[in-house]
Amino acid sequence: MRKIAFSKQGSAIDGKNIEVENGDLVAVVQALKNGPGKDIIVYGGVQFVSELIRHDLIDEYHFLVNPVAIGHGLEIFSEKKSLKLENSVSYKNGLVVNSYNIG
Repeated sequence: MRKIAFSKQGSAIDGKNIEVENGDLVAVVQALKNGPGKDIIVYGGVQFVSELIRHDLIDEYHFLVNPVAIGHGLEIFSEKKSLKLENSVSYKNGLVVNSYNIG
């Protein structure tokens, strides 16, 4: 499986099938979406994900709801987004995974 790590400073990361990308995040992700292959899964921090959201580069969201109160969270949405619930799965440990498409 191809893996791309976006970095502002690094040029190499140890690991199997990992590429480091230092270019423009929006341009690179648009090119990936328009290229061959299947779905793209993104894991990242608030700034990274917020940038993808701001440029409408995310087609589907998976929110994990963990029954632990930790206080104030970090905001990833800067404006209202209409989302449509597609699936919801709850687990015995209390974790709930909600999957949404752009509504």
